[in-house]
Amino acid sequence: MGHDEPLTASYKTQRPPWLGIWSNRSYTGRPDWWKEPGNKDEMARHGKLRLVRSRYNEEDPDWYDPKVPDGTSETGPLGLDRTKHKDITKKGDTPGDLAEFQENVYRNSTQFKRLAEAFELSKEHPGIKVSPSMNTIELTAKSRLGSNTIFPTSLAWFGPRFFDSPLNEGTFWKALAAMKYTAIIMIPYTMLEIRAMGTVPVYSFGPREFLTRYAKLSPLPLAVAASWAVALSSAANIRNKDDVTNHLYSSAAVGAVVASAKDSVARGVTIGMVTLVAGVFWHYLRVSDTGLQSRVSQPSSGGIWGGPLAWKLFDNGDATVPTTIF
Repeated sequence: MGHDEPLTASYKTQRPPWLGIWSNRSYTGRPDWWKEPGNKDEMARHGKLRLVRSRYNEEDPDWYDPKVPDGTSETGPLGLDRTKHKDITKKGDTPGDLAEFQENVYRNSTQFKRLAEAFELSKEHPGIKVSPSMNTIELTAKSRLGSNTIFPTSLAWFGPRFFDSPLNEGTFWKALAAMKYTAIIMIPYTMLEIRAMGTVPVYSFGPREFLTRYAKLSPLPLAVAASWAVALSSAANIRNKDDVTNHLYSSAAVGAVVASAKDSVARGVTIGMVTLVAGVFWHYLRVSDTGLQSRVSQPSSGGIWGGPLAWKLFDNGDATVPTTIF
């Protein structure tokens, strides 16, 4: 099923307390009803979840410390205020093709724009390494941009990826991506299971025995991952909504698979409930102001080497150093 607009994560704004569930008064859907009259919560009005909301101007950080206009920040990611935006240089749950995402981050990074302007780089230029978040002196090649891993590597992009498309598209590839992530997690899990349960004797342990045990443990987790991804994407496609309700269907699918495989309704219900809670938590992370990518950390100090604000660590106010010698 196709749709005109790319689907984005959303959530339903809470009803004001003066409008009861059984009230005949209609709720207009105003997202910032808890604000001081005349003050607007821009984040709430853009469909993002803010856990701590201010009641009046003096409690609103955006009022006494307004954000830098978009595209003008010298240190923020892609010209955005790093204290007000999530780190959009990490792909996270940003739907779209990886190569196009990397090209956009690369071309709009501060270093590339400055060098391209100074040296008039041509389109045929092989490219330079950049630090798009301006948060480290370590530069990253364009082919490795967007990774959420601590050490960027091309292996992070190997195989299908869950958010190469919006949640309601590419259901088959999302199932393969979920199975890929599960297969990776099962490698250390298998090693821990062998060590903790003693399923493989120490004297006979080797690569062949490890792969045999891995192949025996993996089928059910892979089936659970595929069923979760298929149900989640299919629900988003049919409903044309990316919200927490989709996780009701995905958790039900996971519970059904586990109950059938283990021949236990209790296990199926338990795993389904755990999946539902984890899925709702994951979704609300996506619609929060920091997203799955989190914020860019503030370079207020130079780590172990101190920095421009390191003097504050030794500022003791009006206290003086004793000069008396005993």
